[in-house]
Amino acid sequence: MKLPVYGVDDEIEGLTVKEFFNAKLVIAAVKAHADELHIDLSSCHEKKLPRRLAQKAADETDESGAALARKMMMRFGDRLGLLLLALKLGEPENRAAREDWTDAHWEYWAQVRDIILVGGLASGLFGEILRERIEAVFALRGIAPYNILLYDNAAQAAVLGCASCIKARDGVFVVMDFGQTSIKRSYVVKCDGEITEVKTLESIASKNMEWVMPDEEERLRQAKELHAYLAAAVEQTFREAKQATKTQPGSEVIISVASYTVDGTLNDSRSGYAKLCALGSNYAELLAWELSGRLRCGIDVRLLHDGTAVALNFRRRRDTVCLSVGSYFGIGFPETKA
Repeated sequence: MKLPVYGVDDEIEGLTVKEFFNAKLVIAAVKAHADELHIDLSSCHEKKLPRRLAQKAADETDESGAALARKMMMRFGDRLGLLLLALKLGEPENRAAREDWTDAHWEYWAQVRDIILVGGLASGLFGEILRERIEAVFALRGIAPYNILLYDNAAQAAVLGCASCIKARDGVFVVMDFGQTSIKRSYVVKCDGEITEVKTLESIASKNMEWVMPDEEERLRQAKELHAYLAAAVEQTFREAKQATKTQPGSEVIISVASYTVDGTLNDSRSGYAKLCALGSNYAELLAWELSGRLRCGIDVRLLHDGTAVALNFRRRRDTVCLSVGSYFGIGFPETKA
């Protein structure tokens, strides 16, 4: 509700983060300036446009296109910087706008030391520019910035966090990440309690990710379609893991999902996965039952919020927050128990 610094990007005052920072907005910006960027939209799927923008920013053969690409990426870095600075300062106008927060929430953000950026937009050059601009925005206010850390394998962070939750000491296990844009598929190998291999399989596109349904009948119809699609994706991953390793994967299937979840129950109003609540109160149990029938063996599914899954990679760190910047804006706290 109040920007900590004016003259950087005043247009975002009064907006929520989902209205000014996500991959969809980056995609829209690339489309709007494709000619100036010298990017052929027909040769690149729109979901890959943020990566294409970063590639253009590093293109030494196209000076004007590279300059514009860098300028566009810097704008998103400025926006992220303004958000983080507002959280750091906790000014009265912004506190008043968050009626669900107490002073303790703002005090928490004031004492946070490290911000770990993960997700598609935090990879490579894009991530480096985000960090540079965050630090620049803090400098304008004369405030010491958060320590912004970039994670080398940012796009796979949720999968790796999930892998750390496998309880069995030995075997092959399916680990997946149900995102808003894509479903990441993988399997891991454990030996004597240690993860010895993480194999990434080809990702598939997410489907039926609409949030708002015209009526309950359509919500249920799409929920059934989504459930069938997810079950088939896990089944296929299970079979590919078995074929590749010549080993029957274990019963534990760990899945991070772009939805808040508690003990297998999904949030029923946020994200494209919310519609799955129309099928039953506990989606982890429902998916486990479906997979057990498909695979003809007992399957135990564990769901984790994707932000929590990411944070598990850093569980020994204190005063640290993980920000996932991709299709949407997510958050995870390393001190949270999964």
